[in-house]
Amino acid sequence: MKRALVVVAVPLMLWACGGDAGGDKPPQTAADAAPAADASGASADKPADAPAGDAKPAEAAGDEGWAGESEAKSQKAPDAGGKTETRTMEVIAQIIKDNRKGVRDCFEKAKKDLPDLKGDMVIHFVIDPEGKVKKADLNVERSTLKSPAVVECSIKVLSAIKFPASSRGMDTTVNYPFNLN
Repeated sequence: MKRALVVVAVPLMLWACGGDAGGDKPPQTAADAAPAADASGASADKPADAPAGDAKPAEAAGDEGWAGESEAKSQKAPDAGGKTETRTMEVIAQIIKDNRKGVRDCFEKAKKDLPDLKGDMVIHFVIDPEGKVKKADLNVERSTLKSPAVVECSIKVLSAIKFPASSRGMDTTVNYPFNLN
């Protein structure tokens, strides 16, 4: 009797908890789907919420995502006093991509002392309404590369970047991943 209960209960628990004993599921976020850097130094420096090139959206892949995801993605940010924010995540991502050579230089400099250095580094930073980085640090939970030399140098590079002013006079919080391999 106990054996029959186990045979029925285990698959039922896996199903109820969202487990999949069958096959692999596609990645759930753009950060999970981001390609690794190639040997030439080109990296997949994409924000976690940026579109992943040719990757299909979760809904097109047959995965419905979280409840209300499609509605949330289709809605625009609420207007503040009739103004729409012009400093979008796409604008921020493009500015970082245009300036990522400085972060890559930080990584290459540290790699001379630590040849096995590689991984993903996610920098969490806040941009003030005028476009200056007012706070930046390593997102430890989401990073596999935690070298203090690379992190400190990369934060200096990001802090020197001038972002556009917020059209709504608001701070912008960003978690930006760097794939450094």
